[in-house]
Amino acid sequence: MIEKKAALLREAILKGLPGTDVQWEMASSDRMIKDFPRTRNNSSRLAAVLFLLYPLNGKLHTCLIQRQQYNGVHGGQISFPGGKAEPADTSLIGTALREASEETGIIIPPDNVIGVLTPLFIPVSDTEVTPVVAWCSPNPSFRIDKGEVAHIIEADMEKLADAAIVSEKPFVIRGEMMNVKYYDLNGYVIWGATAMIIHEMITIFRREKIPFTL
Repeated sequence: MIEKKAALLREAILKGLPGTDVQWEMASSDRMIKDFPRTRNNSSRLAAVLFLLYPLNGKLHTCLIQRQQYNGVHGGQISFPGGKAEPADTSLIGTALREASEETGIIIPPDNVIGVLTPLFIPVSDTEVTPVVAWCSPNPSFRIDKGEVAHIIEADMEKLADAAIVSEKPFVIRGEMMNVKYYDLNGYVIWGATAMIIHEMITIFRREKIPFTL
């Protein structure tokens, strides 16, 4: 059944992506939407994350991680598994699969890659992130790298698509206090690039009327 969902989603992505404007609907702050750059510079870093879809309790889920606390802009945040591209990576798809394996222990064959979503530029870290979408079945067995990952969050896609869990509150960004939208998923605050990537994916599911149940 997950294979059929993957095929539908692959076709949907090939039809065209919702794009940057849809991603930034989860930014909320007029200041961010108007003034923050959306395209990388030649010197910007490249990175990739894995948006993994898998079956759990009859529904599509995805894997998020809560990063360990550290002195950096992303310390302690909830994100997709992933990280910066390394010279040995043959592609950003390879980056996403490698980083996810290192951080969570999951090994996803390249044949299970569905496609990529719109690359998202993150001004605060001067990084362009490419979301790589893949699937696996049955649900993955995780073995986290405790140096980087505090714990795994198995997120129900149907819950993420519920408008009732979208809230707004102030965050400090670039030294300024700005109101930003976020997903309140069972008490977990999912915001920033991760929320923007999720929003684009949900938009694709809604556009194509693909159900989250299996």
